[in-house]
Amino acid sequence: MFRLTLTAMLLAAILGCGGDSAEKYIQEGFANFQQQRYDEAIASYEKAIKLEPRAATAYNMMGMAYRFKYNQLGAPEFRQKEMAAFQKAVEIDPKNWVAMINLGTDYYADGQKDKAAALFKKALELNPDHPEKAKFQKLITEGEQP
Repeated sequence: MFRLTLTAMLLAAILGCGGDSAEKYIQEGFANFQQQRYDEAIASYEKAIKLEPRAATAYNMMGMAYRFKYNQLGAPEFRQKEMAAFQKAVEIDPKNWVAMINLGTDYYADGQKDKAAALFKKALELNPDHPEKAKFQKLITEGEQP
């Protein structure tokens, strides 16, 4: 009987049964994001981060949800939260070129073209075949001008 119980517990652990996972909440957040339920998306990403504090994807997607809230409402605190989320994603995963582009886009919009250029440049080093490479190269040149 003990072996059967132990086997069942191991199988449940392997299959991820009986508990929440960061990935579950990231997927839930993405579904909410797609349905333009940004507050619910943010709440899901926060749950993912609570379970997995180094979930760069959750931070990046939370930044996107804040971006859309900012675009809807224009409240500066959403822009600040957006940028903080993208910064955290890059801090956790220095090769996360998607978060770099998102953060660079924010810096560019705020007039900090030099900071944007550095992020776009690094993102293109990590993903040299990006479909918008020419656009980013132009923004890099613009940001590197004195």
